[in-house]
Amino acid sequence: MRLRSRLSTRLCCVLLSLCASRAAYGQPRPECPARVLAGQATARGWSASRKGDAVGAEAEFKRALSLCPGEAGALTGAGYAAMRRGRLTEARGFFQRAVTADPTSYDAVAGAGMADFRAGDLPTARRRFERALQIVPRDSVALSYLARIPEQEVVAPRRDHVRPPTTMVVARTGKRVIEISDAAGRWSPTWIKAVNLGAAVPGKYPSEFPPNDSTYERWIALLAGMGANAVRVYTIHPPHFYAALRTWNIGHPARPIWLIHGVWTELPPGAHQEKYDDARWLELFRGEMRRVVSVLHGDAAIRRSPGHASGVYRADVSPWTMAYIIGREWEPYSVVAYNASRPNRTSFRGKYLTLQGGNAVEAWLAEQCDYLVSHEMQEYNAQRPVAYTNWPTLDPLVHLTETTKAQELALLRARGETIVEISKEYDNDAVGLDALKMRATAAFPAGVFASYHAYPYYPDFLRVDPGYSKARSPEGPSNYFGYLRDLVAHHGEMPVVISEYGVPSSRGIGHFQPQGWNHGGLSEEQQAVADARLTRDIYASGAAGAGLFSLIDEWFKKNWIVIEFEVPEDRKRLWLSPLDAEENYGVIAMRAGAKQAAITIDGDLSDWRGRPVLYGPASRRPGVAEPLELKSLRVAEDAAFVYLRLDVGHIDWSRAHYQIGIDTYKRNLGDTRLPHTGTRSPAGLEFVLDIGGPGATQLLVDHPYNLYRPVPIPGSNPPAIQHVSNLPFRTVANDAGRWDSLIVVPNRRRIGRDGRIYPAISYNRNRLVYSRQSDNSLTDWFADSLTGVIEVRLPWGMLQVTDPSSRSVLFGNTVTREPTSAVTDGFRFLVESYDPSNPRGGVDHLPRGTLGSGLSDPPTWTWPTWESPQWHAEVKPLFNAMRRAFAGIPDHPAPR
Repeated sequence: MRLRSRLSTRLCCVLLSLCASRAAYGQPRPECPARVLAGQATARGWSASRKGDAVGAEAEFKRALSLCPGEAGALTGAGYAAMRRGRLTEARGFFQRAVTADPTSYDAVAGAGMADFRAGDLPTARRRFERALQIVPRDSVALSYLARIPEQEVVAPRRDHVRPPTTMVVARTGKRVIEISDAAGRWSPTWIKAVNLGAAVPGKYPSEFPPNDSTYERWIALLAGMGANAVRVYTIHPPHFYAALRTWNIGHPARPIWLIHGVWTELPPGAHQEKYDDARWLELFRGEMRRVVSVLHGDAAIRRSPGHASGVYRADVSPWTMAYIIGREWEPYSVVAYNASRPNRTSFRGKYLTLQGGNAVEAWLAEQCDYLVSHEMQEYNAQRPVAYTNWPTLDPLVHLTETTKAQELALLRARGETIVEISKEYDNDAVGLDALKMRATAAFPAGVFASYHAYPYYPDFLRVDPGYSKARSPEGPSNYFGYLRDLVAHHGEMPVVISEYGVPSSRGIGHFQPQGWNHGGLSEEQQAVADARLTRDIYASGAAGAGLFSLIDEWFKKNWIVIEFEVPEDRKRLWLSPLDAEENYGVIAMRAGAKQAAITIDGDLSDWRGRPVLYGPASRRPGVAEPLELKSLRVAEDAAFVYLRLDVGHIDWSRAHYQIGIDTYKRNLGDTRLPHTGTRSPAGLEFVLDIGGPGATQLLVDHPYNLYRPVPIPGSNPPAIQHVSNLPFRTVANDAGRWDSLIVVPNRRRIGRDGRIYPAISYNRNRLVYSRQSDNSLTDWFADSLTGVIEVRLPWGMLQVTDPSSRSVLFGNTVTREPTSAVTDGFRFLVESYDPSNPRGGVDHLPRGTLGSGLSDPPTWTWPTWESPQWHAEVKPLFNAMRRAFAGIPDHPAPR
């Protein structure tokens, strides 16, 4: 009842303002001589409605209609009045007339949806609310109704279609390029400037696609505005995606957005996921191929199925579908196992594709590509270029710096080393897949190309290969260009499309790269510069195109360096981890929290207005120097960060440092001795925020709770250490006062096939970045010397919160030694100031002891859990950088 009342009030207020203005309806209406009088009656109707006088409201709306029968505002009001009095048939009639009079009126469309919903006509109600979302995107009223209306089971049969007598080929492979045919049949080269489209907005699983609320329309327009000429999708999207793409392309025939469509599959069953010939799994893969083809031709009706899009597909986008890329990044252990099980499978001969001298997986992939082409030819007499997904791990090149796990262990033992901890990394040069072996027959003029997901930072051979280290693109040193040049050269005249590339704007780093194009650790401005440069290097390498990853940040994704500390796994979609590189590739940032409520680290205190004070304002202690005076502490949060605001008397880093102890789980666990001063804490602490000025501020972790510990490698020469897991990942009660930096090793120590050692690369992940947020998107903290205010934001993951949406923190299992979680009741904070020239014994404290000095027992600060996160979207600087980069690249390939 509260929802219904709120909706009614909101709609009444909106409608009252709209009905007073003819222009509000967005289109001209026939003149009515009594329109002024009708408008006055309509206004009186809404006034009566707000007062709860349904009878009076209805009378006024009908008076308005007697004066101007086609007045949309009066029709809408009459619809609401009739609906509130239970006359649904009459209400639906009024709403239908209102929608006909003004199809752009949100209020008429939403009202019609409500009436349809109450009448039990759920399919019509769903269509109404989907239309309402197109008028007012992300409208909470429409979304609330749609959440209560299940998608209808699709029972519509496929349309009868006649196979065209002439084969349609809209794209084909040329010499190192994809060519496009125009309406006159002329072929021209098109260098692919694509963006990969993942569609999971915050809070959603990857299979939960955006509703029909104009999201896809906005995204396609943004891609076009950026200068992209193609969009790549991995799987089937809902019908409204294809409808939006078709509508855009019909309206922009000279600059359409081409579609590169994937056919997704999971890995096959088997102990090593190697049973590629498993009948059930193979039929699922081929069934998906058939569905993709039907969808592209606007000839599909897909029933609801968990993890998949569904609906009736009637938008034919086949004239703008450039190519297929089937499959996924195949894992090397799977390929090795299947090849071993089928050693004699080295060739394939189909009607459209053949392969000679390959391995078993290469032959299998050629067969699947041939099946896809055959199906489209049989059903629709159409074809387009085809490729399978590949990546550097399975490229056809040989990398002498890259050993398999077995080779690495043998070489290290031969050096006399003891193996401390075996890497979990896959083999990155154990086997290859070579698209060059797959050839098109004369029956397949569309042709074959090679598709690679190739990023500049991984595998490590891109970093350490001596040849790549010497490589220079037209713009300067580039290991990435060196690799791409070799990859393109291997394929000769076959087009090579780098269908995934890019760097993320995350705080955390997954891998380092020599030119700074790291797997994270880049600000949004640095990301923009790097991605634009990578695009130009891809073009200069002779590749046929590039697919930037990706359009949006996606919260559900996971990176190897943090994945085991983000549990429960199925709740990762509910919060943003700035430490997780995989979540932060997008052109569009998906930021935590409502935009109007966001806290910005910049010294401007207006965004803290109205937020509660945890401690303070505290009275000044006699004899305490102003820089050492602690005034107050505030704490806030969103789905990405914990925010702290510490107010002090005056900021002078030579005279005062500060430390904030943080207890994240159970008062009786953690360390009770603070660093620097040795002060005893009344609560056990897991972390201490050590604030010593710009360049000297970090988050310290209690030694037993550190994620990693350094261990000397016996027999190593020169002596080396290895950071291993600090099991069991559990806080324990102690009074040691031993506080660690958190050292993370993105690039592990390696050995090449020639025995050369490549040292590990590590960094202190918990050292905080000082800046205003407007100057650096990676900002962690800022201090305003004028106000004495210190602002800090800490990613939840830095505090080893495994899921803030359920208040879960890391608390490992002592039996299984797995990084499990436990629910905390909240955090406790302690603040201490001290003189860095004489740190023993703190000077001022929050919360203060009963005698005005020392620390008292801290209260618990907690935060509400959530099942649906608040978030807002913003376009990153990457948009403008890519617009310039795409504009500077011609359609023809770079000369060799």
